Amino acid sequence: LLRALLRETSADIYCLVRPEEDIDVRARIRDNLESYAIWDPTFASRLHVIAGDLLLPALGLDSEQFDALGCDIDEIYHCAAAVNWVLPYAGLRDANVLGTLELLRLACRFKPKPFHFVSTLATCYSSSRHDEVTEQDDMLSHLHGIHLGYAQSKCVAETLVRRAAERGLPATIHRPTLISGDGKTGTSNQDDLLSTMIRGCIQMGSAPDLDWVLDCCPVDYAADAIVGLTRLRSASLRAFHLVNPTTRHWREVVLWMNLFGYPIKLDPFRDWLARLKSESATPDHPLHRLRSFFLTRYASADNLTLPELYEDSRRSRVGHHRTQETLSTLSVRCPALDVRLLDRYFQSFIERRILPTVAGPIRGPAPNGLTHGFFEQVLRRYYDDDTIRIQEVSNLQGSWQNSITTELTSWRYGTAAGLSQHRVIVDSAAVSVPRSLELFVKVKAKDRDVMDVAESVSAVCSEEVGRAFAKHKHRIGIAGCHIREGAIYGQQDDRFRKHVPAVFATVRNDERHEWILVLERLTDMVLMDSAANAGDWHRQHVEAALRGIAEIHSIWYGREDELAAQSWLGPTLSAATMAEMTDLWKSLADYSLRYFTPWLGRDICPLLQDLITDVGRWWQPLEQIPRTLIHNDFNPRNIAFRSDKGTLRLCTYDWELATLGVPQHDLAELLCFVLPPECSRDLVIHYLDVHRQALETATGQSIDPVSWQLGFQLSLRDLIVNRFPMYCLMHTFHRQPFLERVIKTWRTLYGMLLPGA
Repeated sequence: LLRALLRETSADIYCLVRPEEDIDVRARIRDNLESYAIWDPTFASRLHVIAGDLLLPALGLDSEQFDALGCDIDEIYHCAAAVNWVLPYAGLRDANVLGTLELLRLACRFKPKPFHFVSTLATCYSSSRHDEVTEQDDMLSHLHGIHLGYAQSKCVAETLVRRAAERGLPATIHRPTLISGDGKTGTSNQDDLLSTMIRGCIQMGSAPDLDWVLDCCPVDYAADAIVGLTRLRSASLRAFHLVNPTTRHWREVVLWMNLFGYPIKLDPFRDWLARLKSESATPDHPLHRLRSFFLTRYASADNLTLPELYEDSRRSRVGHHRTQETLSTLSVRCPALDVRLLDRYFQSFIERRILPTVAGPIRGPAPNGLTHGFFEQVLRRYYDDDTIRIQEVSNLQGSWQNSITTELTSWRYGTAAGLSQHRVIVDSAAVSVPRSLELFVKVKAKDRDVMDVAESVSAVCSEEVGRAFAKHKHRIGIAGCHIREGAIYGQQDDRFRKHVPAVFATVRNDERHEWILVLERLTDMVLMDSAANAGDWHRQHVEAALRGIAEIHSIWYGREDELAAQSWLGPTLSAATMAEMTDLWKSLADYSLRYFTPWLGRDICPLLQDLITDVGRWWQPLEQIPRTLIHNDFNPRNIAFRSDKGTLRLCTYDWELATLGVPQHDLAELLCFVLPPECSRDLVIHYLDVHRQALETATGQSIDPVSWQLGFQLSLRDLIVNRFPMYCLMHTFHRQPFLERVIKTWRTLYGMLLPGA
């Protein structure tokens, strides 16, 4: 914050520093800034030091000194505090509450001085507050639900600032989330909560399995945001929530640490707590000083510990919309908490010997190579126009997000894999070539790399799943994914092309490990990314989706042998291989029951066991029913609609898991996603008939309704054995808000169409 003020203002800065015997307090400031590599010699002339103490009346100054400050100072930034996650309110009151009171007295001395108070977002986390906490909310009335002593002290101090503001003192309150290291250098306070937690878990080889959403802001961003926001004068009190709009789940960070090279198990919280109690008893353990934070139980909060009270399902929701809107006008943007930032932090830990080194190189993401020349070449071929010149390429923000495996694969193997959107400004002699194009680019990672990362994901979830996944990973849909999607998008059949984004290019260069798709950027679409909003799906949407996918199914329907011979198709499952993979299905089922059982009840356990035990028998008819190329990920995550005068036309994308299968598989998956659990049997039968009749029309073949329904029933079995459990692995690290509803709808459909199920 001191650096930001010296950089962004022309003011002289007065720093209150606790005096220490035989130590130059001015040198302490310089040495501290030098230790974080942020000292600039030009700061010296504008930097003034006041030897004082927040714990003392009048800051430990005599009346003459205090009055002189009251006359000379124009503005006060108060970020000093005893930051302690263990002490109760009484142990923090003097520094955090009375110290604030003394600075408020100074702010009101002789002339009112704008007072900028740095609090903490933890003041918003109260077990007695269940609605969203906004920037303007005073949390004092919910103090009894705030259990962390530090947050209690900050909440009371906030109230002092609010009361002063009510009496006319210009003031702002800043509530930052956890402050992490510098976003550019990675340098951080090695003793803060996050750094200490990481060190402790690595030493233990174990991390607690907690539903924590990790929200942290790089310290340089937080400081720049505070200075920027305080430059916006206001007659009334303004409060700001400084958060990272791109959060991570704690389990994602644990997974990332494993991939970085630190083997860490994700253990149930109570098991981890028992280990912590035993292993952290000595002062040399990184988590020794945080023992009471983890171990103390609060009778007033159902005997839970603080870490449990901070789980996402228990803590208050915190809004930050006003702050983000204001920061956007200042062009102050928080670095995303992505693998690049985590990599920067951990490299800094290693360089400072806070963490042990790891074996093997950490590559980091490679440049994506999407240059002007690349787009020029793509568009010249697409429009058959050698006069095309690219004038400008700019990146566009979008609602899409890379999957965990894609992001981690790109980082771990030094590839450019991922999604990006671009606006391309084109110059051409041809009037038919648009002058501006918006393109969606998908750079694919090699299947082997994706499988290795997916194996790590599985192993962190469960050792049994990890072993079984490693054994069978070459048989599942990831195998061949880097070439399959490009080959599918290369189809020229109009029945396919009318129901997918416009394809500008598919690039395959196995020698250079380049597999790239260039598609139209989808805008103004109906129901795009609507997996979490099934209520928006109505009959006309479902029917349009089924008629569209039936046209795509019709392309390879009746050409099963020809499809199976395609080199890009990859492995396909059979009854024999499904039976051979029983250990994978069983381990996935055992893991998924942690979610399925609360959602469906205990009877799901024997049902899953029976399906897996008998998988080789019931899967056999799926080889006899006519098969075709299916999307195999056909749900609202990968579906949208074009609307032309009220007519809906399916547009489906993300074809990397496509495989040989019965067309009813796509039907079953879609209905699980878009129907509510209380759907009626008549409606389900109607949708089965819509899909069957559309496929009959598209192929000119008659399809037996009984066989069609059997294929649907068996597809439901297949989904619960080898599809939805994979979602549970992802749900562990990145919450899938639709998953509970999807599983409940699956249970309804299964019981509805299978007598006695």
